[in-house]
Amino acid sequence: MSYLLFLIILIGMALLLLFHTFWVRTTIAECRTPLLPKLTLIHITDLHGRTRFLNGPLHRLINKWQPDLVCVTGDLAQHRGQLDRVMGEIGRIEAREGIFFVPGNYEREEKRVIGKKRYTDQEYEEMKQVWEGAIRVLENQGIALPFENKMLYLYGFDNSVYGNEAYVPQDREAGPAYTVFLAHSPKIISYIEERGLRADLLLTGHTHGGQVRLFGKAWGAYKHFHVGAKPDKSVGLFAISRGLGTTKLPVRLGCFPEITVYRFNSDRISP
Repeated sequence: MSYLLFLIILIGMALLLLFHTFWVRTTIAECRTPLLPKLTLIHITDLHGRTRFLNGPLHRLINKWQPDLVCVTGDLAQHRGQLDRVMGEIGRIEAREGIFFVPGNYEREEKRVIGKKRYTDQEYEEMKQVWEGAIRVLENQGIALPFENKMLYLYGFDNSVYGNEAYVPQDREAGPAYTVFLAHSPKIISYIEERGLRADLLLTGHTHGGQVRLFGKAWGAYKHFHVGAKPDKSVGLFAISRGLGTTKLPVRLGCFPEITVYRFNSDRISP
C-alpha cells in the first residue's frame, strides 16, 4: 500500500510540474496615456527553444490578441540547433508594425552538456542574419513608430554581455513620444539611473521570475528583483517578465511561463 501511495504522490508531482512548466499565463496590463492612440503591445522573452505549450503554440497565443507590435527581449534558443525552429514559429506571429528584438546572453553563448560555449563574432553575425529574416534587431539603437498622429519610440539596449549596453541619442520625429526601453537583463536599470535617462516603460526578462518559487518567493541569484511591472521614477513602469522557457532546471514551479499584453487606451473585450 505504501508503494502505491508513493507512486500516486510521484505522479501527482510530475503532473504539477508539467502544468507549471507548460501552461502559459497571459498577464494583461491596461495602460492609459494621452501620448498614444489605442494599440496593443505584447512582450515575450526567454524562450530558450520552447515554442509549444499545453494551451497552444506560441504564435496562436499571441495572434489572438491582434497585436500592433511584439517585443522580444532575448534568449531565443539554448543552442544554434534550435534556432531555425524558433524563428519558424516567430515568423508565424502577426504584428501590424513588426516584431522587435534585443539580444540576450544566450545570443552570445550556447548551452553545452557541461558548461557553455561562447559564440565567435562570426557565429553571432550569422545568427543575426537569421533573426533579421523575421524580426527587427535593436542593438543600442532606437526606432520611431508613428501611430495615427502620435508616436511610440522604442530603444533597445544590447546588454547580452554586461558592458555592451549604450545609449546613443537619435533623431526622432517632431512632437512628444511614448518611450519604451527594451533590454534583456533588469540590471540595465542601474545604467539608466546613472545616466539620468527617462522612459515610460522598461521591458526586461532574464530572471525567469526565479523559475522555481516557493511560498511566493524566488530563491535564486535574482531573488532581489521583482516580478511583473512596478512604478519607477526613471522608466515609469519597470517590467520583468517570467519568460517562457527554462534554463539550468528543465521545470518551473509556482512560476508559470508568461506573455504580457500591454493594452493602451483600449476598450476592447479580451479574446
